Amino acid sequence: MEAFKFSLNRVRNYKGQVLDKEKKALGTLLRRRDEILERINALEKYRDEKISELNGKQQTGAAMSELSSLSYLIENARLQIKAAMIELYKAEEEIEAQREIVVSVYQEKTGMDKLEEKQAEEYRLLEAKAAENELMQVFSTKLSDKSCQNDSMSGIA
Repeated sequence: MEAFKFSLNRVRNYKGQVLDKEKKALGTLLRRRDEILERINALEKYRDEKISELNGKQQTGAAMSELSSLSYLIENARLQIKAAMIELYKAEEEIEAQREIVVSVYQEKTGMDKLEEKQAEEYRLLEAKAAENELMQVFSTKLSDKSCQNDSMSGIA
């Protein structure tokens, strides 16, 4: 019997390549989301520092222009945080969509792997049956040879 060869191996390899590509795209989206989160954290820290600075200057009695300048910086940081949060929301949606793609491709590839396992198991069963049949033929041949010898021996006696 010839060796087992999975007929859909090229398709499975292609699915593996697609899966790798989709995982890489997901990784890129995750890195982008992490960068947005870092930017939000930095903006929030900056805003909090400016709020503390504004509060300190209000208590010590600073000039109106300084207070106005700090208020402007705080408002600008707030607007940047808001824009970054919108960007983060969109990035999360893209990540979720990409995760669904990755899961779908993974399931397709896994289905191919399971199909290969099933075909390999069927091949092993057929191989075992062929070996069993071959063994039975050898056994039958030996039995028939023995019975022919016994018949010829009984004719001599």
